[in-house]
Amino acid sequence: MTTPAQIDDHPEQPINLIDTHVHLYDCFDRTTFFNAALKNFQHAATSLGLPGNTPASLMLTETCKDHAFDSLIEQRELAGGHWHFRETGDGQSLVASHDNQDVLTVVAGRQIVTREGLEVLALCCNDTFTDGQTIQDTIEKVLEADALPVIPYGVGKWTGARAKVLENVLNGPHSSKLFLGDNAGRLALAGEPKQFAEARKRGIWTLHGTDPLPLASQAKRVARAVMILKGDIDPDKPAASINRLIEASNEQPGSYFTGDNLINFLKLQVAMQLRKRLRRKS
Repeated sequence: MTTPAQIDDHPEQPINLIDTHVHLYDCFDRTTFFNAALKNFQHAATSLGLPGNTPASLMLTETCKDHAFDSLIEQRELAGGHWHFRETGDGQSLVASHDNQDVLTVVAGRQIVTREGLEVLALCCNDTFTDGQTIQDTIEKVLEADALPVIPYGVGKWTGARAKVLENVLNGPHSSKLFLGDNAGRLALAGEPKQFAEARKRGIWTLHGTDPLPLASQAKRVARAVMILKGDIDPDKPAASINRLIEASNEQPGSYFTGDNLINFLKLQVAMQLRKRLRRKS
């Protein structure tokens, strides 16, 4: 976790807090979700010695089955008008206001499953992508869409044959434009996967985000892991600004992040396995 002293290394630069891996699943209560996002961002800010109203953004990473970004445009408000959503000028982001105060930016993005069973995030993009292509082809499609390609960590996904696939990608032709993703569901006791440290040596940075699971209780976990992004974000075109600032990062971005404890980690893994079995039976 970044300390307040590290943030002050460049006090002249504006600070933004970004959750770079966000799912707004249908099973989530949306008022609970946005209330939790606001609360958790404020907690992260104050823990880092920043103002509670430090600019904050949620970067959606929607599967091909999910369309929360578009539905927020249609919905316009929540909780009897306590939450309002309005589009910005870039077509890829929304501003969320709470009680008439602009408090969050919501940026469109996608999560794509590759043929090898890995995932690629396409940040700052509302295009649609096809699952099941090779990871190299998927990354190329993401880059063609002017989106940020991120390969997120997942429990058990960076081992065995897939570890070799990841290694090849990190040594491949698009490595200079790639990012890795860490998330709040990673078991803290296990330490970070070796791929993060190896990638940093090559100038491939890790972006932090929550990656909530499709369980109703996970709506409250949004913004529990956030990246610290320095620089100005254009309020009319926040997606392009965030994209540019992340691409231009010449050092590992800071974060406010702690992995999951053992008990909660195991509970969530069991819950997800039960959910998968129930879905197969239905």
